[in-house]
Amino acid sequence: MFPIRLGTWLSIDCGSATSYTSVNGIYWQTDEGFINTGENKHVSYNSYTNLDLVNTLRAFKKQNKNCYALPTGDITRYFIRTTFYYGNYDGLTKPPTFDVEIDGNKWVTVVSSLTEILYYEVVYPSRGDTVSVCLARTKPNQFPFISSLEVWPVPDTMYFGMSRDLAWLSSYRDNYGTQDYILGYDVDRYNRIWKPANPTGLVPKLADTNLVHYTTYEFPPHSAIFDAVEASAPTKSITLTFQIAKTNSLNFIEPYFTEMAELGINQTRSFSLYVNNEYKLTTSPQYQNFTAALTLVQTSGTIITVELRPVEGSTLPPIVSAIEVYTASVPLITTGTSQDDLDGLAVFISSFDQLGGWSGEPCLPNDTVWEWLGCSGSDPPRVNSLSLSRYGLEGPLPDFSQMQALETIDLSKNNLNGEIPEFLGNLPQLKILNLADNDFFGDIPRSIISNKKIKYNVHGNPNLNHRNANRTAMIIGLAVGVPLGVILIVAVLVYFLSRKKPKPDQAQATESELVGCQVEEGNAQVKPHEDSVSISMSTEQMSVLPQHDDEMNEEISEDACHGNANQPTHSGNHEGKYSFEDIPVSVSAGNVNEASEVPDMDMDELDELLQRHENAR
Repeated sequence: MFPIRLGTWLSIDCGSATSYTSVNGIYWQTDEGFINTGENKHVSYNSYTNLDLVNTLRAFKKQNKNCYALPTGDITRYFIRTTFYYGNYDGLTKPPTFDVEIDGNKWVTVVSSLTEILYYEVVYPSRGDTVSVCLARTKPNQFPFISSLEVWPVPDTMYFGMSRDLAWLSSYRDNYGTQDYILGYDVDRYNRIWKPANPTGLVPKLADTNLVHYTTYEFPPHSAIFDAVEASAPTKSITLTFQIAKTNSLNFIEPYFTEMAELGINQTRSFSLYVNNEYKLTTSPQYQNFTAALTLVQTSGTIITVELRPVEGSTLPPIVSAIEVYTASVPLITTGTSQDDLDGLAVFISSFDQLGGWSGEPCLPNDTVWEWLGCSGSDPPRVNSLSLSRYGLEGPLPDFSQMQALETIDLSKNNLNGEIPEFLGNLPQLKILNLADNDFFGDIPRSIISNKKIKYNVHGNPNLNHRNANRTAMIIGLAVGVPLGVILIVAVLVYFLSRKKPKPDQAQATESELVGCQVEEGNAQVKPHEDSVSISMSTEQMSVLPQHDDEMNEEISEDACHGNANQPTHSGNHEGKYSFEDIPVSVSAGNVNEASEVPDMDMDELDELLQRHENAR
């Protein structure tokens, strides 16, 4: 058995209730400590296998993305392997389809099977202290699951030629001339799985020795070396075809060779390697020496054809023991979600138990963004919306003011309490703020009320102080019916005229004369009775608190008007002149935009005016 550094190997038996050490010396751990979401499940009784590792699984039904956080330390590259066995664990006989992602990069789409065990391997360059492996739901009611997750180091000397800024997906790892799988450690010192392969028309061969000297750093297991296939005649070629999932891909191809027996005096074996009909090299395998032929190939299509063509004069046909084919990923993301947004989200997650399961890259890939976020941009991606309505959040809002790209915040219908934070009104991009149906108290921050760009809703917070906003709403942009309009007009006129007496020669306007009066260019003229009137009493622009659940506040700005009124007296014969220059009132079915001079009014005076209005009703 080869020695292994258990401290750098991580093996998770997903869904297992206990940790254990397997017969080959690998320590298998439970999911605990690596992920906070999901449920442990067993495959159905009729689906049990002899491989205990896949008889349990972890299923994820509550979030659109669920991530394992795997510590990596100072290792630069890792093998990562995921295994999936549906086994009808849910009794639905509907194996799901979903994505697997690493650090915000899409790795593979898993199309699970009712009976087949699937596994995927990748050589991945570590870029931090942890690697995030996520299972993402991509189809309605198709819930991801996983049977096992393994991470172990790749020595720097292995797979020379693989670019370190790409991930390399194991597309094929075939062991020729046998019927048996090689299931990782301890048969393979690097824990790789080798699949048996016997192409049609080739002849299986078995070595007559168990001694070998490696001339390659990939170190395939002995059992993969000493089995092989050769062409049926010295003049025949070996042709191996591989289907690749991606077009226009870079592929790492490495076939392995050794001579199966000592050659006679007149025997020779020599052949050339061609990939997609392009010559790469010529080789002659040696007895008890194990060699490899590494090549990188850029393909335009999805088919790779590897040929071993005999060299003229060779008395023995081409031979091959095994082959590995890896396909490069698209360039890995170098810029994840903005650190400011990550910090703000971390504050949110640590503040509310309901969000404790969220981890990994929130904004990438862009088709599996966390379900309660909206994101935009790419350098770096920014969080532009929080949609946490009905999430059962409890307690005060934390400070997430560093999330400066937020345009929409919906925290309605939770159990949030405390004062509404001032910083919300200072978020530079914020346009919509919905805090309805919570338990906030205190005043609405001035930063929100005075921000013309923000539409906000605080309806349904019974302990929130609406006094100032409600008074403002009554003064600015109040639309009323005719009876209420008449009463309010009279109340306003009585109040102001009592503060400034008219000149003796000025007659008093009656209520009937003011109804339907519209101020135009400084003159009040009689107008037919209208169904409704609008009262404007201030030139200050303010935001009005919404009064209904579905309303967001609107900025309302009305300039009051003033002017002189030339009206006939009630006798019809005397023409009296009234001065309204200090009365900031317009009675109109339309809008009046004239400057006004509003006398100073403290809150007690306003209370008195409003009380008069109530009494008049």
